[in-house]
Amino acid sequence: MKTIKMMKNLGQLEYFLVALIAITLFNTFLGEKFSSATLVCILIALTVTYKGFVVIDHFMELKGANKNLRFLMKLYFVIFPSLIIVSAFY
Repeated sequence: MKTIKMMKNLGQLEYFLVALIAITLFNTFLGEKFSSATLVCILIALTVTYKGFVVIDHFMELKGANKNLRFLMKLYFVIFPSLIIVSAFY
């Protein structure tokens, strides 16, 4: 009964945390089980981008911050995974 009550008290932040953990476990599974390094690299880079956006918006609380700061932080999580994808083809 206490478990059900505890589950009702979970907020939006906890759901994002669980999603980030699930994505991390999925990336680990991809790295261990798939032999196509290029495909795995692309999928992991895309999930890193998504995880970065979630962390910026919900854990760093930059939704209401200066737009330039938020843009630069999001740009970081677009440029570096893009470089990872490009490097997968070389």
